[in-house]
Amino acid sequence: MANISTLEMALLGLLRGKPQSGYDLRKTFTTTGMRHYSDSPGSIYPALRRLEKRGWIRGASPAGAVTADRRQRREFALTDEGRTVLIAWLEQELSGEDVRLRLSELMLRFAFMDGNIPRSATVRFLDQLSGGLAGYLGEMRAKFEDMSSKVPSLHTGLLAFESGIRGMEAQLAWVREARVQLEENLQ
Repeated sequence: MANISTLEMALLGLLRGKPQSGYDLRKTFTTTGMRHYSDSPGSIYPALRRLEKRGWIRGASPAGAVTADRRQRREFALTDEGRTVLIAWLEQELSGEDVRLRLSELMLRFAFMDGNIPRSATVRFLDQLSGGLAGYLGEMRAKFEDMSSKVPSLHTGLLAFESGIRGMEAQLAWVREARVQLEENLQ
């Protein structure tokens, strides 16, 4: 899905739930775990315009909806084409590069899966993520051991590397637990 930003996909995911204004979307970014996305009007509104231009969302002004500064309030809703794009993004196969470099995007995808794709597809996603994390973790442990054998004493760089490994171990444990919970819920 080239030329689509993670911010744009986050907006599609949020609009899947219900039509919202740019202001409502900005509020979501400041009051939830999504706050690492810019809530700046200079980011949100251009992204909404791009999505609207592509035909993935549709903006409309509800009757009588005027903002405090007397501008027409616009609410954006996901179109059928936008929903198709969102589902295709959610169902994408995971690559090793995704696991290594885009873990936060993978968690965003996971957050939007319920109600958009079958639960069995979500379980498959977690299986792929688990396998990818386990493989990457093995590589990182081997590199850590190699580096440890070459450094004569305790080194802050090694401690930082170990922190990354422990974080990855925790992420893998969570993925496995989430998969078990979802699998139990399939029955």
